[in-house]
Amino acid sequence: MSSPVNLRIVFGGDEDARKLALKTGIPKSVDELVLEIMTVFGVKQKFRLQYKDKDFGNEYMNLTSTTQIEDRDTLKVIFLSTDDFNSCMHETAPDVPSCSSILVPLHKTTCSSDSPNTRHASPCEFDSVSEVYLSEDSFSSSTETVLIKSPESRTSSWPQVFVIPRFSCSAEIQLQRADTEFNKSEMLLIPPPKLRSDILEGMAEEIFRYAAYPTDSQLDQAAEALINVHPCLREKGTRTGHEGWKHYLKIKMANFRSKLSKIGHPEITVNSLRNKREGRGKAASNIKKPKKAEVNFLPCLPRGETADSMEKERIALLTEVKKNNNEAVIKEKMHLTFSYRRQELVEDLPMVSDLQSRWPALFTVNEINAEFMRITTVPLLSKFFAQLDKYSADLQKVFSGKGGASGQKISRIMTVADKCGDIHIKRDCVIQSLCVYFNEDMTTVVKEFEDSNPKEAEARISETTLGLFVIRKEGAGAEEEPSDVGVVIEGVTLLENLKSISFGLVILFGLIYALNLSYPQCLKFTFEFFQKVLMNLDGSKLSPKVQALKIKMFQ
Repeated sequence: MSSPVNLRIVFGGDEDARKLALKTGIPKSVDELVLEIMTVFGVKQKFRLQYKDKDFGNEYMNLTSTTQIEDRDTLKVIFLSTDDFNSCMHETAPDVPSCSSILVPLHKTTCSSDSPNTRHASPCEFDSVSEVYLSEDSFSSSTETVLIKSPESRTSSWPQVFVIPRFSCSAEIQLQRADTEFNKSEMLLIPPPKLRSDILEGMAEEIFRYAAYPTDSQLDQAAEALINVHPCLREKGTRTGHEGWKHYLKIKMANFRSKLSKIGHPEITVNSLRNKREGRGKAASNIKKPKKAEVNFLPCLPRGETADSMEKERIALLTEVKKNNNEAVIKEKMHLTFSYRRQELVEDLPMVSDLQSRWPALFTVNEINAEFMRITTVPLLSKFFAQLDKYSADLQKVFSGKGGASGQKISRIMTVADKCGDIHIKRDCVIQSLCVYFNEDMTTVVKEFEDSNPKEAEARISETTLGLFVIRKEGAGAEEEPSDVGVVIEGVTLLENLKSISFGLVILFGLIYALNLSYPQCLKFTFEFFQKVLMNLDGSKLSPKVQALKIKMFQ
């Protein structure tokens, strides 16, 4: 393993510089380094990197190879404007249409102060299939391998800045003239039906790139972006100037889904009346849609593939799993069968025991991490633990102000963390304190047993619906590492020999996404904190209890 290195990452001007610690050394490629920066700092906009070249008096030059940098070097992040990005796109894909550029103020949130208030963005994205190897760190003994792109899958979650697409030629000409007139005389445009239809059609297609069932806030963001790019479309007599467009978009998305349902798009047809279970034959009953910020909730099968061909791949995968040192082939086939597996999970709701026999490769740490990435486009293990370690000090500051019986219990838990130097034990204590802070009982999900009574442990584990089991040596305290930690769902032990309780909870969190399960009600606020604060998935909409904690963390 390479020795750890530290890099200074500059965003914009030198006043915004941050430290990037790479525990396994400098990545082998610029793409891997870019992904690491995007993951650690939560950057979603496209950018390039520049380094200080000693041959040119430490002037910034574009980084083309990681061999050009070393420990303690400074890298500058250059966000790509529309022109830069389009020129880059045209070099690789001449037929890609040009895109409208937009400058929209970002809504400030308490969870991040890293982003500037405004940014240029472009909807164009690279469409090549790429494979990214994430670096090894202290909490994972194996390299996290994630396949990023599939033609039938979404590649990113809802953007911080919604980019308005380019409409039809006729619509663009009319909007350009109307915007020019607005800039001269502030005359607003009352769009004729054909123009409004073209605008809504283009907006619906762009929205569907990110979400089939956009939330109210997402529709509001899209409508606001529309009038910022084309101010001639502002509406008189409304508070925001775009409330009418938001209403139009809501109706258009419903109609757009109806169109997709007729041509058989699985994410829409799964909710058609003919696919409802007996007794649930109402249109609004049991809607199957993303509820935990899933990006690829129910993707289409790969191009040219059918259910029969995918079933053959699944059967072939059963043979590959039995071979030694076959991770690369397994990873490739798991990625290929992702959409087929999701359709089986969402539509058929199989038992976990059946899934374990049909998809044994899924129930490993590496594949759970990869599946989470396929579903959310966010890496699970690296992002979770990086954010937990980042916010541990802020959480402990809030915990110290907790009074009453809960405060005393948290104090006892954190005393163990202060005495112990093991990072796993410290993480366990922080998560356990988080549960106490939310007045949730962690023991309802995490069952602890002593190794002296294995029969009792087996009996209790077989009765567990969803949770962890922790085996400790007889008389061992909380400051000692457990002998074993495992994940149990529907009485089936899915994984064993995990490193710690915190690691087990992250794997359980990943399995909830991979198996399309709901969070346990007894720890719903803790898992909401995992999702929306640590992983920043749908982080703008929090329950009052989690929102209150988040505000206190950043005071």
